[in-house]
Amino acid sequence: MHEKELVESAIATLRRLCDGPLARVEIALGPGVDTHEAELAWKTVTDGTDLGDAHITWERAYDRLVCDAAGHEYTGEAMEACPYCGADGVVIEPAPPIAVVRWEKAA
Repeated sequence: MHEKELVESAIATLRRLCDGPLARVEIALGPGVDTHEAELAWKTVTDGTDLGDAHITWERAYDRLVCDAAGHEYTGEAMEACPYCGADGVVIEPAPPIAVVRWEKAA
């Protein structure tokens, strides 16, 4: 279960950037990372800590691609067709496996 290690990494980032409890945290998960497993890992790792009561929002992180035909840049998953012309796309910037998008301190 690599989700646990990814969640632990996000928690380490939050602890480095924030002092004290948080009310809300928004986390983006990259391709291949299971949201349900990440939620379970978050609950396991934060239970009984100052992060345990934070409201977590999970979103999907997408790769940045470029269209082979016309050079359009767009976000999506690997091998996703260009939304502008339907041509194949190539990943030019892969999505991170996990990213802390934003957070809000508890009052």
